[in-house]
Order: sequence, then structure tokens, then C-alpha cells
Amino acid sequence: MPGPGCFFKPTVITGLPDAALAMCEETFGPIAPIVPFDTLEEALQRANSLPYGLAAYAFTSSPKTAAAVSSQLQSGMVGINHFAVSIAEAPFGGIRESGYGSEGGIEGLEAYLNTKFVTHLSV
Repeated sequence: MPGPGCFFKPTVITGLPDAALAMCEETFGPIAPIVPFDTLEEALQRANSLPYGLAAYAFTSSPKTAAAVSSQLQSGMVGINHFAVSIAEAPFGGIRESGYGSEGGIEGLEAYLNTKFVTHLSV
């Protein structure tokens, strides 16, 4: 892009095989690979086959599809019909090779707590 600095122009890529790097790695850049699928099960299987799970996104007008995607995507954060999955009062974190645990929200405080269970019988 013109101007000072190093920038990568937001890019949409289509026609990629599942083995393409943009489909297999966390790119952390403005790249949107778009690949068609025939069934929701196929899309979920392909998404969950990766070793990563920071954030996932789905766009649908179907409440049934939204519920299925929310519960079946193996990701620390899921955005349905938007990209804003991070707010200060909510947990932030991934799973598998995208992180362990969460920061932010009550879930982020749990790492600093020592939980103790006490049971007491009167004699």
C-alpha cells in the first residue's frame, strides 16, 4: 500500500485447496480465504481439523445453524454475524495451539485464585 511503513492490503482469496497455507495456518493478517462447502457438517469438520482455535466466525440468518456452529466449532471465541469477539469484560483466549486458558472477565481471574473445598461434620 502507498505510504510509509509495511502494510499488506486486505485480500480475499478463492479457489484454495485445504492444504494451502492460508487454510492451515493462523495468518494474523488481512486475508480472507473463501472456500465453498456443501453441508454444515463438512464446514465444521474442515474448521475443526486444524490444530488452532483462537477465534472462529460464521455468518447465517438461520438460528438453528447459529446454534450448531456456536456449540460445535472448537474455538476459544466464536462470532456469529460479526467480527467483534473481544470486549474487556469477557474472557479472551484460544484452545489447542492457539492458547491455554483465558484472560479477561471472571475466567481470567480464576488463574490467580486458590479454590478450596471444605466439608465439616459436627460431632
